[in-house]
Amino acid sequence: MELTVNLRLLWTENSPADLIAFALVFVLGLVLIWIFKAKISGIMHRILARGWPDLDEYVEKVEGLFVNLFLTVTVYLALSQFYLMPSLARLIDVLALAFSLVFIILISQQTVYFLITGYFKKRSQEGRQEKMMAFLWPVLKAFIWIFAFLFFLDNLDIQISGLIAGLGVGGIAIGFASQSIIADIFSYFTILIDKPFETGDFIIVGDFRGIVEHIGIKTTRLKSLSGEQLVFSNADITSSRIQNYQRMERRRINFKFGVTYQTSVDKLQEIRRIVRETLEEIERAELDRVHFHEFGEHSLVFEVIYYVNSSEYAVYMDIQQELNLALKVSLSGIGVEFAFPTRTIFMHDEEDDRE
Repeated sequence: MELTVNLRLLWTENSPADLIAFALVFVLGLVLIWIFKAKISGIMHRILARGWPDLDEYVEKVEGLFVNLFLTVTVYLALSQFYLMPSLARLIDVLALAFSLVFIILISQQTVYFLITGYFKKRSQEGRQEKMMAFLWPVLKAFIWIFAFLFFLDNLDIQISGLIAGLGVGGIAIGFASQSIIADIFSYFTILIDKPFETGDFIIVGDFRGIVEHIGIKTTRLKSLSGEQLVFSNADITSSRIQNYQRMERRRINFKFGVTYQTSVDKLQEIRRIVRETLEEIERAELDRVHFHEFGEHSLVFEVIYYVNSSEYAVYMDIQQELNLALKVSLSGIGVEFAFPTRTIFMHDEEDDRE
């Protein structure tokens, strides 16, 4: 009986002008949607496909959502031309808001995903993108849906201030309890985005050194030179000074050796020539300077500065070994001996003093 009364009221309270307004709004909306899909969309895709293929792919994903959103708005605006019973009008408002929010959320998700992936592609970090999105993307989607749900409840005149306050107090308590975990997670994202080091890099953190084996959400693991595994929390490692030898394009080597004090001046000058020629013949070594540096406690000290055009420690050691062997052969050939710690004692005869 009540439904019959409502339908009769709906018929009697709306004039032909209201019906015409409904039809005009609805038809106008459909025409605009058709123009967009048949004309504007094709032109836009042809333009974007030439110079911005990633943007074209994004537009292709969201244009259907925009059409559905616009169709929802069109139906809502068309129905609003009628006089509707309060209960039916409220139902239409709720449904229109719900459908609109769903489409807006889906568009927002596609937009955020496009911006994040575009950022990583610009910095050539597709591998890091997969690691970061595997953890971050579910969190972002959950945040978007929770925010939209609270917005929906607020528009239904449901008091959510108590719920938000409860979530706030609970969030503070959880935050204090998991403060270190949250710091490690944020440090993980800092490592992924800023890239102070990567898996396989040889780094020094404080007094510890090793090769990066794994970068996790909470910890980073290194394999030390002696073989054991070093485990650092991400917050500790990002707050420390890090030396990354993998980023070093070449090594600067300060090399010293000493010869005996019996070496003549001519041979000291000859040593400089031998060192220079030896380094010039070694591949991937570049001499900077060689000098007779100082009069040492047990030897005449030469200082050699040269560069190894490689970041690999093994390459440096191979070059240093080749240099050592070559100098041993060459200096022995001209009668120069390497110095070793010696001490000369002068004996004083007291009888000679009395005479």
